[in-house]
Amino acid sequence: MKILSWNVNGIRASKINLKTLFDSLDADVICLQETKVTRDQLDEPTAIVDGYNSYFSFSRKRSGYSGVANFCRDTATPFSAEEGLTSLLNPKVDGKVGCYGDVTHFSTDELESLDAEGRAVITQHRIRTADGNEAHLAIINVYCPRVDPEREDRKVYKMRFLALLQTRAEALLQNGSQVIVLGDLNLNHKKIDNCDPVLEDWGKTPSRMWMNQFLWEPGRDPDIDPIDSDEFLGTTSSVKGGLFVDTYRHLYPTETEAYSNWCTLTSARETNYGRRLDYIVCNVSMAEKDLKESWIMREVEGSDHCPVKTEFQCSFLPAIKCPALCTKFMPEFTGKQQKLSSFFLKSSKNSLVNSENGVSSKTTLSKISEQKPKHESLKTKSPNKCDLKRHSTDSHKQIGQLAKRQKCDVKKSSSIPKQSKLLNFFGKPPTKKDNSVSQTECESKARVNGEVTMDNNLSIDCNVDFVSSDESPSSSQEQKDSEVPVKKTSALAWKSLLKGPPTAPLCKGHKEPCLLRTVRKEGPNKGKQFFVCCRAEGLSTNPEARCDFFKWVDSKK
Repeated sequence: MKILSWNVNGIRASKINLKTLFDSLDADVICLQETKVTRDQLDEPTAIVDGYNSYFSFSRKRSGYSGVANFCRDTATPFSAEEGLTSLLNPKVDGKVGCYGDVTHFSTDELESLDAEGRAVITQHRIRTADGNEAHLAIINVYCPRVDPEREDRKVYKMRFLALLQTRAEALLQNGSQVIVLGDLNLNHKKIDNCDPVLEDWGKTPSRMWMNQFLWEPGRDPDIDPIDSDEFLGTTSSVKGGLFVDTYRHLYPTETEAYSNWCTLTSARETNYGRRLDYIVCNVSMAEKDLKESWIMREVEGSDHCPVKTEFQCSFLPAIKCPALCTKFMPEFTGKQQKLSSFFLKSSKNSLVNSENGVSSKTTLSKISEQKPKHESLKTKSPNKCDLKRHSTDSHKQIGQLAKRQKCDVKKSSSIPKQSKLLNFFGKPPTKKDNSVSQTECESKARVNGEVTMDNNLSIDCNVDFVSSDESPSSSQEQKDSEVPVKKTSALAWKSLLKGPPTAPLCKGHKEPCLLRTVRKEGPNKGKQFFVCCRAEGLSTNPEARCDFFKWVDSKK
């Protein structure tokens, strides 16, 4: 079986069909992070993918933020699924995974807050291991919070999220299930997981200390400080630690330049100037018996992250029915509930009624002619001549009214003035003589490519220049010549108002034109522009990477 994890940075941003994309990834379970879709934004092509059943977790706090999803092939259908790490989300949904562990160290408000951003979804499967035994497998897909250096509350939020994740993972493991924890953990474990590590306080970073105790002893980094205090925010007294294995480092412990995330703003992917933030972690016994291969799929583009995939010597035993959390059971996808967007679409009620009755009406006029008069008696089986005459008269009246209405609509639409071009405000206003060109003059005096055509069968475009009866070609040419200075003057006026970007200087390292950038970060320099080298970001020892050229743009000039 093959398990894949990928931070897609927006599931709706995919330029190709999800079915085609998922098939190309060649995995049985595809776990996505940062889907950036809420429940009301989820559409059917995203939720229902042929050959897969999906399970989403949505952010309850912000729209277009966070979110995770598991897409399982029909051959790997889970028997239970659950949104979040606690039991507080979707309390009425059946088929939950269970096994929450000791959460007495968390308050109810804290548990609700940790699950409110849509950062975890769990699917539980039945598998057959390499030795032929059947077992349960819980796949925990997480998108861990990112630490904002300027916000202390987000540091605490991340560590409490990691503590809750470990509590749930170890509870499932103690209950007899195999456990895989995967996703964007937003941390670097070892120094080789970062292209340019900052060695100062490397081993004292709280998230790195948590990761080190979470993994088994052979996979730990001795340069990272151990956790000595029970008050450490990343753990609780109910967890043990050392029960899981980093699948990639288990197979490739010394592999360098194995990164899964790059900065798109600096084109760092071109020079592989990145970090490893995406992990697939499994319990120790599963790694020793069933782990087969692990990849970092750097060649797959479409996000600032690339997919990571692990293969195990196991096989899925699919459930007969999908659990209740499956998106295909949502009311909006089963026809039980209409989405708000459906009220803004064109209604096809009449066509549906006609199709149900077996009537194929091509035009509105045919519908009117087929309608029965209101005064027709229901008791009479066959109409008499008077009824037929009255019926035809009423139909003709309705047709005449409809024709008049359509004629009025045409007149109204033709009377709507067309939008003027911006250049018309800088040119010479048209005279009455220019606008009073008759259809006869159009047919007899149209000038096409400098020649006058007298063919009555020629269809003439009204946008061509015309010569009036008392105006010679020379006077028309003089008028065109007088319009040239006006156009030049208007162009100069626009250039003086809309100044273009400043001329880019050449960087000192490569003698190439620099890139113009703007400061977006809050502070005294926000909005200011500067020039940097146009090449991709990379190590200072790489001659092909960006040089250290930097220059502020002089706003006065």
